[in-house]
Amino acid sequence: MSDAVVSDFAEVCAHSFASLGDAVRSVLDLLDRQLPAGRIVFAELNYSTEEYRVLDARGEGIDALCAGARIPLRDSFCAQMATDDAPSLVGRATKDKVYSKLPLCKTSKVESYVAAPVELSDGIRVASVCAVSTERDRYDWRHQDILRIAARLLAYEWEHVTREGKLRRLQQQQRALTGDPLTGMPLRDAFLEQLDRELHLTHRGITESYVLALKPLGIEEARSTSGDAVADLILQSTGEVILADVRRSDIAGRVSDDTFGVILVGCRGIEGADAFMSRLQGAFERKLGQRPEKLALACGIERLAEADSAEAALAAAEAALSSEPVASGAKP
Repeated sequence: MSDAVVSDFAEVCAHSFASLGDAVRSVLDLLDRQLPAGRIVFAELNYSTEEYRVLDARGEGIDALCAGARIPLRDSFCAQMATDDAPSLVGRATKDKVYSKLPLCKTSKVESYVAAPVELSDGIRVASVCAVSTERDRYDWRHQDILRIAARLLAYEWEHVTREGKLRRLQQQQRALTGDPLTGMPLRDAFLEQLDRELHLTHRGITESYVLALKPLGIEEARSTSGDAVADLILQSTGEVILADVRRSDIAGRVSDDTFGVILVGCRGIEGADAFMSRLQGAFERKLGQRPEKLALACGIERLAEADSAEAALAAAEAALSSEPVASGAKP
């Protein structure tokens, strides 16, 4: 393998790709530089839909294999190659006992074909990368080696994307299981995990953040006089007020039966925290002020830079709920 090919692959391997599509584009660009003229194709072998789906392509000729093309899986060269029913390198496809019978060989007059399967660690061949040409004897074993390396790189990226997708789905499922069904907010443990992360960032001087504990005063009376359904409605409305007022960077959760938590990420000092608290109390009054129950929103604030742990920071903010209201503490 030439130094130019090795250098090209080294450059591709040095990248951290944001998506499988980015990896495919880089690999196909490399193959377009290193292989003889023809059509270079990366395609999915979809056994569920029985389709050969071209995800991306380079080069010219053989329009049936342009990007986005779909053909029946059984009619593709790569399906035969991936099942080892036909060779991965051929210079005269019209003379091959398998390829010569395929519609693509007849209609597009494919002669030269070289390919490698994209095989995952469990042995499943999910895709293929190939080069095809209408010219005879266009490719040799050196081009086959290049394609094999390319296929291994793409298999790694394919598995990485699959793992990341599964991880995201598991995280979403976990959040659904650990979230509060009444408000949709994270519960205490999940909130503390986020708070611990922000605490570390604050201690490293990256951000200045505050944690707030919020409690609708009068909830106990509402529960005792009007029942759990009314109390739950008040809590749900309180959660809606909080979620409507927090920024995208802020984090809100339900940390106990009648108490909410908010992490003000990158807050501009205690003045910024006080301003948020005032806005929140105003929004609470507008939404719940007309109810028959006597309600108010109490708030306790703790500066993360002054806390030793996430639990201690939240506990300090919760403790401030029971203290007399002051400018930087709880406010009814």
